[in-house]
Amino acid sequence: MPLVPREKIDDVRDRTNIVDVIKRYVELKRAGTGSWKGLCPFHTEKTPSFHVHEARQFFHCFGCGEKGDVFAFLGKVEQRTFSEVLRDLAEQAAVELPERAPLFAGEPPPRVDAESERDRLLRVSDLAATFFEQALTSPAGEAARAYLAKRQIGPETQRRFRVGYAPAGWKALQEALARKGIGELDTERLGLVGVNERGRYDFFRDRVMLPVFDRQKRVIGFGSRLLDPDAKDRKYVNSPDSPLFHKKECLYGLHAALEAIRKSGTAIVVEGNFDVMALHEAGIQEAVAPMGTALTTEQVGLLGKLARRVVVVFDGDVAGKRAAEKAVPLFVDADLDGRVARLPTGQDPDDFVREHGAPAFRKLIEAGRPMIDQFIQDAAQETSVPGRIAALEAVAAMLVRVKDPTTQELYAKQTEVVLGLSRAQVSRALRDAREQAAAARARSQAARAGGTGAHDAASDGLHGAEARSRPTPAAGPGIPEGRSAGVASRDQPLTPERSLPRDELELLALLATYPDLATGGDATRAGDLLVDPAARSLFRTARAELVERGRLDVPAWLEGGPPDVRRSVMAALMDEGVSRAENPSTKLRALGARLELQRVEAEISMTLRMLGEARSRGDASATQAMIVRGIELDKTKQGLKAALQRP
Repeated sequence: MPLVPREKIDDVRDRTNIVDVIKRYVELKRAGTGSWKGLCPFHTEKTPSFHVHEARQFFHCFGCGEKGDVFAFLGKVEQRTFSEVLRDLAEQAAVELPERAPLFAGEPPPRVDAESERDRLLRVSDLAATFFEQALTSPAGEAARAYLAKRQIGPETQRRFRVGYAPAGWKALQEALARKGIGELDTERLGLVGVNERGRYDFFRDRVMLPVFDRQKRVIGFGSRLLDPDAKDRKYVNSPDSPLFHKKECLYGLHAALEAIRKSGTAIVVEGNFDVMALHEAGIQEAVAPMGTALTTEQVGLLGKLARRVVVVFDGDVAGKRAAEKAVPLFVDADLDGRVARLPTGQDPDDFVREHGAPAFRKLIEAGRPMIDQFIQDAAQETSVPGRIAALEAVAAMLVRVKDPTTQELYAKQTEVVLGLSRAQVSRALRDAREQAAAARARSQAARAGGTGAHDAASDGLHGAEARSRPTPAAGPGIPEGRSAGVASRDQPLTPERSLPRDELELLALLATYPDLATGGDATRAGDLLVDPAARSLFRTARAELVERGRLDVPAWLEGGPPDVRRSVMAALMDEGVSRAENPSTKLRALGARLELQRVEAEISMTLRMLGEARSRGDASATQAMIVRGIELDKTKQGLKAALQRP
């Protein structure tokens, strides 16, 4: 991408409302004038510590420390480069950026903009999706249209999901893409075209095509359903993993469900792609599905960033029970409110919603049981002694993964009642499970370390099991959720945090909020009175940028400042009572006067000390000088106090 002038980047930022962008991913609630807060999308938390400041267009999480502007947010949440984010936001904001070379020979000039390899692959995927859509409406797509009609997937849902058809021929797609100048390597890398000893062939043939989208609604891969029941091929096939598509990280239908999930706070996970479309057709738009496999850690982690609650819909048969058992540990480890809703035996969500309607399905979702509750109830079905022992061991292994000690204790009591066991039996099972989990962690650490220190790691894992099972000390003020008080991370030493003096903090927040004040004499005088080295450094940097550019890039400013005070400065910027003022100029003069008063009081203290030293050594001249100086300083102090009391 050509070098983009700073003015262009600022223009894109100014025309983009960071709150509107973040609301696509986080449920934000007002936290004062111009401030919003919600659950952080970058770490698991139950109490909101993620703040967005609309006026200054930046975000900051007081839990994990992530911060930045709209470019930083999208880059991290979508795992994209700065140039990719800039280009998309520039297009939305109608800001022209420097041009790039054409993608292929004969590409029209209006489509020539900066493009990365990822952009090129996204373009190829989109062209393939368009080809499949057009094939669906052609005479060759008649059987596919009939199948969709049979599944009662209407035209609007087909359009929303960009459903298509892959013709039965071996080269239809590759020939169509070749006519548009798309190279063979790109189609192979995306899994659209396969290669064997006979040559190149279309990977998808005679299939209903179901594009998979990222959260920007861009096609990154495909799912598919075979039409010919007699064909000797798999019924459902997904794209192979590619630079764009990673099956274990993707959820089918998420692009269409995002807004509904954000509004309701609930995500509904079903098994199949057609189940997703059937539910959306019925107006249940929170539905998504894993890509033809069991749920993965990555998919559950993604859901945890988007929803407060996830209801997984399983069949009521033995296979559904086994699927539920596999899902539970993923939700427990993610500390996510996962629930189980079971369908009647022999029905899938598509069948159920067609037979009973959307309201009945909603009731089924609302009645979903917490996953561990269901896990314990399922374990109670075992009646033999060996079966009950195995059930207790399975439940104990699950409970020791629960992070909250109180929740773990309550479920332990529930286990006693449901399984008909004594407290001693359940406690012993939990103790054994903790030791086994600690030993497993130790083996894993030793394996990662390549065997170095394996004996010590194993020993630490066994002997430290009881200590690790105790509740973590409660986080104190200023300690992020999930981090123990007084305990530093082994991977990253903590920088000791501290607060700046109140008036110095308010001065920095005021200048960042009202940049026009920075060039005046009052700001200069106030800055000269700053005592804390970190405050002086931040003031000089901010004033220089404000004088030069007329604006302050707050995230960059804080990132370049002393790390030990970033948190307190960010908190001040988020606090309207600190950073806002009815009359900013008056507040600036008052801050200057208070800082001057503090300087005078400090000099009075020093003068009194020097007066005492002069008297103790019998120095009459120095004693008289200190007395005179003290009187002058006291007059100045009284004058400053009087000035501060005036309206």
